[in-house]
Amino acid sequence: MILGIDPGIRKLWYAIVDNNLNIIDGWILLQNQENPSRDDQFKRLLQIYNFFEKIIKTHPIKKVGIEKLYFTQYNQNNAEFVYGVRWALIALFLKNWIKIYEFAPKEIKKAITWNWKASKKLMQQTIMKIYNLTDLPDYHDTADALGICFIVRNIDF
Repeated sequence: MILGIDPGIRKLWYAIVDNNLNIIDGWILLQNQENPSRDDQFKRLLQIYNFFEKIIKTHPIKKVGIEKLYFTQYNQNNAEFVYGVRWALIALFLKNWIKIYEFAPKEIKKAITWNWKASKKLMQQTIMKIYNLTDLPDYHDTADALGICFIVRNIDF
């Protein structure tokens, strides 16, 4: 199985698919919380780690794709937390011998839509077609997590 992760400070999206692109599990792990304190961030980091540790014990995850981060000078505090989440998860996956792939947002868009400037709506519509969904994914980041799974599935398939 393949795990796709789109990490964020207020929301973290994930998707699990099998090699036939059947969606097994996924969606939002974190919910909005305005201005989390440092202690809140530490607690979240541990919650995220524990959550994904259970996921890899429950599902036979063989490959993980995780979005690389893009931050500007205006959201450096967010970047620090999300980088911490990414590295904690990378350590978890390495510890469990799970192959890790990383993709920049533009790489995901280009691989899914053939357009690195694709709109969020186009990403959602394309993911809908790839996975034969009847409804548009609720959030664009859900489409990103599913897109990451699709890309990883096609590597060495």
